[in-house]
This record gives sequence, structure tokens and C-alpha cells, in this order.
Amino acid sequence: MTQEERDSNRNPRDSGDDQTVARSSGQGARSGNDATGSEAGSEAEVSAELERDLEEARSKAQTYLDLAQRTQADFINYRRRVEQERGEHARAARGETLAKVLPLLDDLDRAIASMPGALADSDWAQGIVLIGRKLQSSLQSLGVQRVGEVGKQFDPWQEEAIMYEPSAQYASGTVTQVVQSGYSLDGKVIRPAHVIVSSGPPGQASQ
Repeated sequence: MTQEERDSNRNPRDSGDDQTVARSSGQGARSGNDATGSEAGSEAEVSAELERDLEEARSKAQTYLDLAQRTQADFINYRRRVEQERGEHARAARGETLAKVLPLLDDLDRAIASMPGALADSDWAQGIVLIGRKLQSSLQSLGVQRVGEVGKQFDPWQEEAIMYEPSAQYASGTVTQVVQSGYSLDGKVIRPAHVIVSSGPPGQASQ
């Protein structure tokens, strides 16, 4: 049998089957490519969604951090304000107490200043002077300072001039006498000193 006879005797369906197989292979390849593309697109969507979630988480974290920092700053300011107010209240309470004691200090100062010379060297007189010194020392430890000093320049913020008089010893504007001592508490004057101030030498003051 020749080759032509064998070809003519071949079943026509065999050729069709070959074409069917070829078409099936092509469709399978296209289906595989479509699946791969679908998977790649799905991964891109997931990645984009994760990026959005991450950015949102970062934004929330920054918001919470800013809120925490503001809260901490507000708390620090509040604590400072409370401490300041507490200090002011304590100082005001001490000032009120001191205001009640000042008249007694004034009486003690006048008693010592007017003490007779015959008694100045007695043990009793020296005891009174020592009590006065101890009292002043105790007040200083509490932040209380005496205001007003002879020979110092007149300070209108701490002293009140009740009189100006000529002085050959002190220059103009200098305190020549402290009539009543003043007092300050923690640097704040609670009672100004009453002082006499020099207006200059007698000849200059009259011109």
C-alpha cells in the first residue's frame, strides 16, 4: 500500500481531533494567563489597601501623640499654677500674721530706744535687747526683712518720707532718720518705713 492510499484511508475525525486539541491548548493557555493577571491585580489591590491602612494608622498615632503632648504640657502648667497659688496663699497668710505682730515689734523698738542710760548696762536691759535681736533673727529666717536704714538713699518703693529737712551730714535724698521701721516678706514690702529725708545742706536747702 502506497503512502497516498494510507493517507486516503485515514479517518477524517482524526484531523478534527487534532484541531480540537490545538484549540483546547490555546484556550487553556489564555485561561492561565487570565488567572495570572487576575491574581496580580488582586495582590495590587491588597497592597494598596494595606498602604492606606498603614497611613491611617500613622495619622492616628500622630494625632494621639500630639494630644498626649498637649495634655502633658497642660498638666505641667496646671501644676505650676497650683504651686504658685499655694505659695501666694501661704505668703498672704504669713503676711496677715506678721501684720498683727508688727505693732509689738514697734513697741519693743521704742522701749529699747527710750531706755534710760542708767539702765542700759543692766542685765535686765541687755536681756530685753537680746530678745529683740532673737526675734528679728527668727523673722529673717521666715523671709522677713526690716526696711529703712539711716544713710541710705531714699527709696519711694520701700519707704515713705514723712518729712524733708536740711542736713549738714547727709546729702540730699538720703535717709536721716527712721521714725518707724518697715518690713518686707519674701522681697515684697508689706509695710513701708516712715523716714525723714535730707533736703541737702542748710544753706543749699534755703536757696
